[in-house]
Amino acid sequence: MERGKLVAMARLAGARTSMLVALALLGACYPVGLGYRSLHEVDGEVVSSRPPPPSAYEAYLRARLALEQEPPALDDARFYIGHALEMDPGDPHLWATHAEIEERAGRVDEAMASARHALELRPGYPPAERVLTRLQPAGGG
Repeated sequence: MERGKLVAMARLAGARTSMLVALALLGACYPVGLGYRSLHEVDGEVVSSRPPPPSAYEAYLRARLALEQEPPALDDARFYIGHALEMDPGDPHLWATHAEIEERAGRVDEAMASARHALELRPGYPPAERVLTRLQPAGGG
């Protein structure tokens, strides 16, 4: 067989191997039960949750980036977190992030409602509790 054909076949085999490894790693991202893949750090706290759908996570990241701009792009952050919540309404971190966005926008009632919803989903969730603690004096209890 020609050297060129052998090189092409080796490259194709390498590409197939890379694709199979990538698919195997992707499949490993969906844990069955509690495991190290479900543990992650949120604002300095180790929490456990199922991995989010990739599109919801992307929308969350876009919301976080908009929120971290100087000055914050609150309308963009609100749009993206709303999109993330449509895809994954059971994620308390998304609700806590929504609460933070509303807090920064001065919308106290909306922020408190979102933080409380996060706590309904996961009692004692630190990011939601922090938002409520900051808002309690403004919200009157």
